[in-house]
Amino acid sequence: MEPAVKVLQNAQSHQILSKEASLTKDELRRRKDQSQKRPRVHEKIQNYFSNMLDGAISPILRLKINRSACNMKCEHCCEEPYMSRDLLKKTGKIDPRKQMDLNDYRKLSEEADQLGLFRFVITGGEALLDKNLGDLITTLDPLKHLIILDTNGFFFNEDKAKWFADLGGYKVQVSLDSFYKEEHDAFRSTKGAYDRAINSFKVAKKAGLEMLMSTCLVRDRVFSKEFEKLMAYCAEEEIPLYVTLAKPVGSARGHEEWVCTKKDVDQLKYLEDKHNIFTHMTPNYGQPGKCITVKGINTVNHDGEIVPCPYMDLSIGNVTKEPLGDILERGMKNKWLGPYRDECIIGENFDFIKFHNESVAEHLKETPYLPVPYEKGFAKNGSV
Repeated sequence: MEPAVKVLQNAQSHQILSKEASLTKDELRRRKDQSQKRPRVHEKIQNYFSNMLDGAISPILRLKINRSACNMKCEHCCEEPYMSRDLLKKTGKIDPRKQMDLNDYRKLSEEADQLGLFRFVITGGEALLDKNLGDLITTLDPLKHLIILDTNGFFFNEDKAKWFADLGGYKVQVSLDSFYKEEHDAFRSTKGAYDRAINSFKVAKKAGLEMLMSTCLVRDRVFSKEFEKLMAYCAEEEIPLYVTLAKPVGSARGHEEWVCTKKDVDQLKYLEDKHNIFTHMTPNYGQPGKCITVKGINTVNHDGEIVPCPYMDLSIGNVTKEPLGDILERGMKNKWLGPYRDECIIGENFDFIKFHNESVAEHLKETPYLPVPYEKGFAKNGSV
């Protein structure tokens, strides 16, 4: 974890380190692999690392497709307010906003490539419910970008794994919120969810895909035997474990008792140094571990609105109306989003949480559709 921080410190002192000084062995392996399979991706990774110290960013673009349709109903889901089933319940109709089409996604892919971005995560809801998913993957161009599929694993069988690999897919990210079968199935309101998730890793490995397990951490879980067993399983199967912290948004709104305390966070940081687990604040690709807003990951809603963090509901612009580069530049100039912060701003900064929640509440008085457009959120509140 330390080398990435040292890179920045030494840069400030005008000392030059090897370009690979802050990369882990696993990242070096993946980089070598990309140089052979996807030379354009390798080129962009090399350029990004070279230019990072001059302020370059290369965030993941997380695409929420198919109006976030999903086959599960998870207790902690932050996507529920975006789903058609939730909007049908509230308004009697689905989201009327125009969804991005393949031409929009092709343009986004081209703009991302020109900016040196190299990662797309396709998510939902459940991305595998989208009948046009194959066309989307092809349109994004797997030779120019790493295509990552974020799934609950329920539909990801051996045939799907081979299909995704044949299309040029790079990695499968599967959610598992308890290593105990009954707990996971109950949490996701779906019988058989656990078995299908575990099987996803087996078929992904067989298909030659990179793998990632994601899990949501609620208060005190980090100290449990269950979490210990989950880490042991990931270590044995050589599956990186991505840990997110529960936040009282979406379906979890009102469950403040799930929010992790400093004790939980400190224990998680301790475990990071001992096991193959990481969070959105963990250093990677030479970056220091800092808040991911704009710099690390941006969510592209199905209507083109870009949100600078998966857990926020405020947009910084719409990619169907203006260039991606202009939107990212605007985000980096924002007083909340641009600075490299040691804290998770939506989970720890109470001034921002107040600003965010008040902006969302005001917007929802007028319309049920999220996210809040830039002109009614960040711009209106004078935060830029």
